[in-house]
Amino acid sequence: MAKKKKDKTTSNNSKKVSESSEENKREHLSKNYEMLIKRLKEERDNLQTEMNHEYREARRYVRENPEEGVLIAFAGGIVLGYVLGKLGK
Repeated sequence: MAKKKKDKTTSNNSKKVSESSEENKREHLSKNYEMLIKRLKEERDNLQTEMNHEYREARRYVRENPEEGVLIAFAGGIVLGYVLGKLGK
C-alpha cells in the first residue's frame, strides 16, 4: 500500500512538472511572438517612412526636370512592352 501511494505521489509530481514546463513554453512563445510583432510593426513604419520620402523626392525631381521624366517613362514603357511581348510568346 505504501508503494502505491509513493507511485501515485511520483505520478502527481511528474504531471505538475510537465504542466509547469508546458506553461513556461507557452509564456516563452507568447513573449517571442509579441516581440516579433513589435519588430515587424517598427520595420513597417520605417519602410513606409522611407517609401514616402523616396516618392516625394521622385516627384520633386520630375517637377524640376519634366523632359527627363517623360523620356524615362517612355523608355520604361518600351522596355516593359518588349519584355511582356517576349514572355507572351
